[in-house]
Amino acid sequence: MKSVVTYNPESVLGVFDDWDRMLGDYFSRGMSSGTSSSSCGYPAVDIREEKERYVLEAELPGLSEKDVDIKVSDRILSLASIKTEEKETKADGTWLIRERGVRSFRRAFSLPRDVDSEQIAASFKDGLLTVVLPKRPEAREKTISIKRA
Repeated sequence: MKSVVTYNPESVLGVFDDWDRMLGDYFSRGMSSGTSSSSCGYPAVDIREEKERYVLEAELPGLSEKDVDIKVSDRILSLASIKTEEKETKADGTWLIRERGVRSFRRAFSLPRDVDSEQIAASFKDGLLTVVLPKRPEAREKTISIKRA
């Protein structure tokens, strides 16, 4: 889809901030090549355009609808979550690796002008968040009939 783009207000930061973020992503993945974007702290997102709407799907395993905040402001759609799990003490050992304690993310997308922001709806099932972004009626494709002259 040409008009829905990832919105990143941090991109106006300096070159060194981008460098630090890149290095952090590289080392947090353990230098494995098959790592998805969700393991880097961002959920994997697919967006498709249909005739009367756009549909955004985000993979959010381990989360529920209560864990996710969706907001729209000035044509920016934001998805965010902060989930902390209770620290569990094991009587029979200590944690060697504990990566599931806190999960947080924030993704933002610039919406096309034809989205009816008052009609946006979201649903959550089996770790998949679906956000439906209907197009305004006047922006939808219309078929014009041709009359014989």
